[in-house]
Order: sequence, then structure tokens, then C-alpha cells
Amino acid sequence: MIEKVMKLRNIFALLGVAAVVASCAPKAAPDPLAEALAAGELTAAEQMIEENLATATDETEIAQLTWTRDSIKLVRRDFRRDSAYVVDYIKKYIPELTAEKVAEWEASGVIEYKVIDGKKCYFRNAGPNVFRVDEWAAQFKQESSDISSLDSILIIQIPEITAAGSGELTAPVRMKVRHEITLNETGAIVPGDTVRVWIPIPRMDVPRQKDFVALATSEEYFNDPTALHNTAYFERVITSAEEAAKPFFIEYEYTSYGQWYDLETLEIEPYDTESAIYKEYTAERFPHVMFSDRIKQITKEVVGDEQDPRKKVSLIYDYITAKFPWASAVNYSLIPNIPEYVIDNTKGDCGQVGLLMITMSRCAGVPARWQSGLMFHPNDCNLHDWTEIYFEGVGWIPCDPSFGRPSEALAVTGIGDKFFNSGIDSYRMIANLDYSRDYSPKRRFGRCDTVDSQTGEVETQRGMLFVGVDFSYDFEVLEYK
Repeated sequence: MIEKVMKLRNIFALLGVAAVVASCAPKAAPDPLAEALAAGELTAAEQMIEENLATATDETEIAQLTWTRDSIKLVRRDFRRDSAYVVDYIKKYIPELTAEKVAEWEASGVIEYKVIDGKKCYFRNAGPNVFRVDEWAAQFKQESSDISSLDSILIIQIPEITAAGSGELTAPVRMKVRHEITLNETGAIVPGDTVRVWIPIPRMDVPRQKDFVALATSEEYFNDPTALHNTAYFERVITSAEEAAKPFFIEYEYTSYGQWYDLETLEIEPYDTESAIYKEYTAERFPHVMFSDRIKQITKEVVGDEQDPRKKVSLIYDYITAKFPWASAVNYSLIPNIPEYVIDNTKGDCGQVGLLMITMSRCAGVPARWQSGLMFHPNDCNLHDWTEIYFEGVGWIPCDPSFGRPSEALAVTGIGDKFFNSGIDSYRMIANLDYSRDYSPKRRFGRCDTVDSQTGEVETQRGMLFVGVDFSYDFEVLEYK
């Protein structure tokens, strides 16, 4: 049942993709609803969903309709800019911008938009993304030549980590962190509601993290350390406005280590292709790790006849880091196949290029998996995703294609961007060992991000709550040791 519902959710996340919705809409969905979604008639679709929910009794149909309704809200939130807003932003840097140039960017996907209720609605960060992914536009908006706070940390850390030796855990950093979630006054919470909250916390089943201690919490929490999305789970019955205003929070300490492997000297063994690890982590996984004909062709072109897994990984890493610049991403839940999206749009954020790295590696016969959580670099805390690659006889090694994009600042370290082909710095918090897995305890409804688990998630007995609308999150490192 869970797998079926997840598949339906992903199908209905293809809002605005007419061909797919029309051909793949499940039987439980009325044809008029599928047609409305395919046409971008979201107001009409919302009305139909409410009408169908009023009479639906089948659990799967209710879950499907509820997630479709929630997906529409995510679409409206991400695609909320009008043309004037986007054009005005770009004209601040390119005053002579022409309508023809805008049309060209729209056609190529540099400027992302959806037609919603007959009107072009643009991605919330469509303007800034133009200067991140289009070389011609980038010359009009030069970033500061000063070294960023992130680069300044890495310039110090990378030589320290590589000097420790291949595979050594080194450069430990102990961090005291506070992560909290606050309910907003949107009317989504009423007295008597049971609020369920999941906040990501560090895993203790990965070597690069040790000695987790919960220092303080808003209330008692539950943790299942075997869950692939590791969280502190809170539950609170709301009795008053004062009760709703109290944040859910956890303060904790843990120690994180850096690690780097020298691929040239790394001694690996032939893969045991019958092992559980090899079978699981070279397999396809719907919907984001799929070996389409295009993925197979690109992987073949990049890897060629290379047989050494280390060199295969390096070739794929070099291809991704050189070809796909970073850009702000739409909600992952709205993308039917993330690696294909990266290829189509020639851009991607950390999780998007990470999934492309995983997919191409698996397609090439190299086990790869997802890893994600938070980055806690001083003055540069953020959400972040990366990958791990498995070499027989060695185990899992880190690989961060997003951080591996070419950087003049990192070039001074000697190894530079290549470090992240098989290394990682110490300022990470690993909460997740896969994507799109169940929480523990399980959620009853959908979640704001059906792929990742970083900001935290909230629901009541009546439905899911939306980050940035119904609740806000905040995390910070209170102390570095």
C-alpha cells in the first residue's frame, strides 16, 4: 500500500506536465481532474479535489487526492512571480534587456515558468538563476572577488584533511547546534489539534559522526536510529494560542570528522556482483534513479570503455561538475525525475546533481547512494546533499559534486576541486542515508519535501503543514569546539 501511494504521489507531482499526467493518471482519479491538471487549470482542479474528498472512502484514493491538493499548493508557492517581477530583476543588471532575449531564455528553460489558470507564473528565483546558468548574463553581474567565508574555511581544512592520509578520519570539529520549528499564525492550527513534528538530527551509524548528546528539548522526543531519515520526533496537543506559540526545538552536540581518499593509490577489489550492497546500490529506484535511454547514452559517452570503478567515478564527477552550474531549485516534490531535469535544464542544486551522480554511477555499474543533512560551516550554515560511492574492499567513500564545481579560491589548496571527488570536510551533519524513505514514526499525510529531510516536517491529525507558510524553521551552531 505504501509503495502504491508513493507512486501515485509522484505521478500527481507532475503538475503542468501534460503528456505524463494524461497518460499516467491512475484509475482512481476522475478524467476531468487529470485534464485540469494537465492544462494547468489548478483552481478548477482544487474544486474537483474537494468535491471528491467529500465523498471518497477508499484509503488510497483519499491519500492520492490529498497529496494532489498539497502538490498544487507547492506549485503555487514555487511559481508565484509574474513577468514584470522577473524582468525588473534582470534589468537591474541588464538595462537593455529585450523581449526576444527573455523569450529565448524561457524556451531554453533558463527562465522557468508554468502556465497556471491561463497565466504565466514564474519560478520564485527565476531572475537570480539567469545569472547563475547563462554565461552571457553572468558577465553583467560579477560576484565579489573576495574569498567567501566557506572557501576560507575549506582552504584551511582541505590541506589538513589530505595530509592525514587516505581514508583517515581527521580534523574533528565538535558543534553545539539548535534546530527549532515554530508554528505560524495561519489558522492551520486550532485548539485540540495534535501537532506532530520531525526534526533531523545527526546519525550515529556513520563513522564520520560521533558522540551525539541531546542537551535540551522543548519536550520529550522519540528517535529511531535505524530510520534512513534520522529525526527527533515530537508530539504536542495544542490547548491554547500560548501552547501553539512555543517552538519545538532540540539542542545537541556532536563531533564531525573530515575524510579523503587518494583514488590513485586506493586498492580496491573486483565487485561481488551477488552481494546485497552491489545489487541494491546499482539498481534503479523509481522515480529519480532510472536508467532511461538518454541516461544510458550519456553514461556510455562519459565513461567509454573504462573498466576501473575509480576512473569511472572520476569521469562522471568531472562531467557533472563542469557541465551543470548551481541554481536555486524548485521543490523536489514537483520534479518527476530529478536527473532528467538537470540534463534538460543544464543546471542543478546540490541534491539534483547528487542524484545525477548516483544515477550515472549505478548505470555504470558502480554502487552509489544518497547522503544529506546540513552544512555547518561558520557563517555559512545551510541545507546540503551529497553522495557516497562504494568500492569493494574499501567501503563507502564521500563524493560531493556540488562542492566540486570549479573554484579559483579552492585551487590554491593544490588538490582543489578534485578533493570532493573522494573527500568531504568536517562541517557536515548527516541525517539521511537515502531519499524518499519513511519517517519513524510514519507520517499520516504527505510532506513538504518528498525527497529530502532537512528543514523538518509538521502535520496534524487533519493534514500536512507547509514550511514557509504554516511553520518556520531555524538552525544555528551555537558553539564550535
